[in-house]
Amino acid sequence: MRSEGQAWAVDQLEEITTASAGSFEVLDIEEPGEEGAALRLAVSIDCSRFPRVHGGVPLRARERLRISIPSRFPLSRPDAHFTHKRYADFAHVQWGDSICLYQAPEVEWVPAQGMFGFIERVNEWLRAGAANELDPIGMPLHPPVAYATSNYSIVPCVDAPKPEHPFWGGFVEVTRDGKVAAELGHWFAYGEERSERRLASAILLPATMPHEYPATMFDLIKTLVARDVPLHLIHTIVNLGALSTPAGKPSIFVLGAAMRGIAGGETRQHLASWLIDADQSQKLRDAVMAATLDDPKDIEAFYAWAADAKVEWCRVLEDRPQIVVRRDAESPSTFWKGKQVALLGCGAIGSTVAPMLARAGAARLELYDYNVVTPGILVRQDFDRNLVGYTKSIALRVRLIGARPDIDVTAHHRNILNVLNNPEELERLMGVDVIIDATASRSISTALELHFRKAAKKHPPIVSMAIGHNGDFGLMTLVKEQHAGMSVDADRRVKLALANTAMGKAYLKEYWPTDAARRKQFQPEPGCSSPTFRGSFADVLNLTSRMTNVAASWLTVDAPAPRAFAMDLSGDGLATGPAREIGFEWRPHHVILDGQHGYQIRMSEEARAAVLAWIRRSERVRGKTVETGGVLFGEVDELLKVIWVDEVSGPPPDSLASPEGFLCGTAGVADMNAEKIKRSSGSVSFVGMWHTHPQALPIPSKTDLGAMKELLGQGTGFLGRRFLMLIVGGTSKAPFVSATVFQRSDYGG
Repeated sequence: MRSEGQAWAVDQLEEITTASAGSFEVLDIEEPGEEGAALRLAVSIDCSRFPRVHGGVPLRARERLRISIPSRFPLSRPDAHFTHKRYADFAHVQWGDSICLYQAPEVEWVPAQGMFGFIERVNEWLRAGAANELDPIGMPLHPPVAYATSNYSIVPCVDAPKPEHPFWGGFVEVTRDGKVAAELGHWFAYGEERSERRLASAILLPATMPHEYPATMFDLIKTLVARDVPLHLIHTIVNLGALSTPAGKPSIFVLGAAMRGIAGGETRQHLASWLIDADQSQKLRDAVMAATLDDPKDIEAFYAWAADAKVEWCRVLEDRPQIVVRRDAESPSTFWKGKQVALLGCGAIGSTVAPMLARAGAARLELYDYNVVTPGILVRQDFDRNLVGYTKSIALRVRLIGARPDIDVTAHHRNILNVLNNPEELERLMGVDVIIDATASRSISTALELHFRKAAKKHPPIVSMAIGHNGDFGLMTLVKEQHAGMSVDADRRVKLALANTAMGKAYLKEYWPTDAARRKQFQPEPGCSSPTFRGSFADVLNLTSRMTNVAASWLTVDAPAPRAFAMDLSGDGLATGPAREIGFEWRPHHVILDGQHGYQIRMSEEARAAVLAWIRRSERVRGKTVETGGVLFGEVDELLKVIWVDEVSGPPPDSLASPEGFLCGTAGVADMNAEKIKRSSGSVSFVGMWHTHPQALPIPSKTDLGAMKELLGQGTGFLGRRFLMLIVGGTSKAPFVSATVFQRSDYGG
């Protein structure tokens, strides 16, 4: 059975097919076999229009893809696969046929765009692939893929030697030998005097490896031999590494290839690592100790193991100076007592806010995060070196208990999307006094909005915090259960408020940039690492401490209105003046429900007041029986099924008004629409019209319904997919308001 999201996805694909004029076709749909299963489709895409260059993906004139749409779409993104493995050698094709569409899904995947955004991404990938632009000059190279099968992490801390042709062979010192991670220090070439400490075996190549590393030792050895690494050297280095490994520990092997760096620039060593489990390491050591010239047991033991063994790839958490760009490289840095707080995200914001809450006397903290501590983040996130490799929630719990042993802290290595779908976990999350969202995840904010759009709106206050791309801007919102929306709604209100104030320009450029250079993302570990902001621990602490204090003052007052706070600490001078800190507080939306398609209309107090003012003017000038109306401006979110009405106009000058009806004119509407789009950076535009039914019920008349059929039917000049009709009945002193959403699909359009 299709989920609601899957049904929406299929509807969008049908729209794409209709509009594509044959360039996109859905060939087959495989329905989910059970609740929660994926919906799978076979599609055909015309690739003949894409320019081809040497070295690009040699696409056929039409490519057939398999698309898998998860049941939680669009909160979970779809996957796309080729139906063959001919492009397996290309960097952005994994497992032989899986298309790597997103470098940073949490940032790049926008749930509200649905399949429109996904198919656009597929189309752009195919175009770039044919043009050999998947790794454009100046961008990080896509590193090879070694699919980790071990939870153990390897942390290289010292720059690797530059190998000469055909290879570099030797060892690297294990400087820290933890339970879940090992740190690697100095490198020793084969034949050099080695350290007496534990060593990892290593082979570094000046050439490349396949973009998907082998899964078996036999295939891995064949790949190395094909790159002129002698077989006898491989087993000698492995055996010597095993000899230096303590009993009960796995042996470590490090493999490097010249596949890390920026396209068009110098390539550096990309390191992968595998483990030889403790039992096999012991067997190799025993064989070496028992071997003689006449009975080379060590060679026999190595070949016997390599013939059948799988490669146990482990995570490599980079800390080499030549690879990792420091996150602070360009940087210039008694309400909570007894409270129970849930912290979503234990990264830069969460790891600094949590100790503040703990030291302020919070009774209980619930920590949610599903990432791990890596070396590079220690520059600005509040973790110790010995916690590298641990999950962030557990690592932060260790830090908090170390600071305050009596605090009640629970670590959840969980994705919030999963928590929202689990009634018991959701009840625990909502049972706190305050929730602080420090994830900056569009999927999570959208998921919260969706959940409380469909369920009873009963939740603790939710504070959302975000930091600017250079660590010098802060933005925070607060929503309570009395407010119709969640943080997505509040963020939108902040954007509009900033657009309407002279002091908001810098904030708009920071958080809603239109300049391509500003939108360029910083990746501290070039490749597929998640983009982040630049900033030091001092910068983060400066912003989060101020936001935490402002949030406490809000919550102490206990006002129901949604709020926002923004601070600007950029520039060389002192952070003074009204533009350095801006605060907003809004009256609740007037919520009207659309009974036809289930949309929630959220009308601002200003828009409602303007409508009533126009009605009063009409009553004074033309009398109380003459209809009037005007134009509605706002925004539609198809995923959330929300229409915001932010601004309204009165009747355009070419409108016709009488007791029998109101015909809204169009003179000047296009100019008004263009002005609002420009001023709001695209967040306010034409969404529909309003009119009155004086001293009558606000029910669409036959005339209204006929107008909608004519407007949204085929062959009209109106290009919108839907139209909001807002009707005001009664009088200006006692108004009754209804809202109806008409969609082009209602009329076969």
